[in-house]
Amino acid sequence: FSTQMTYTMPPPPTYFVAFPGVLEGRVFYEIDESIPLTRVRDLYTREVELFKDFGTVVLYTACIVVFWAHMLIGWKKLTPADALQIPKDHVKTVTYMGWIAASAIASMYLSVVWFTYFAPVQYVEHVA
Repeated sequence: FSTQMTYTMPPPPTYFVAFPGVLEGRVFYEIDESIPLTRVRDLYTREVELFKDFGTVVLYTACIVVFWAHMLIGWKKLTPADALQIPKDHVKTVTYMGWIAASAIASMYLSVVWFTYFAPVQYVEHVA
């Protein structure tokens, strides 16, 4: 991991995901004060430090666009292959479905970067 990694002490969720906090944007910690605190790496602060730099965001975006194009071109070449045993009448539809899936994956990767770039920074208390 990074030598600049910091640590924080949130109360961990019982089932590794705080289901009541999903709609509030708090997935990895609980607000219940009866849960004992646990020392964890503060990935949020590291992500913010990385993605608040416009140059890094543009480079990351360009890399994801190349990855997305690779998925689109590769899927178009793969779907007619005999190994997949896709009926000839369905190849076009399966190709479009793959493109939709590839676009969804690329959108998820890009949404994290651009949301982090534009969103205000939230304070996180660090511990040693």
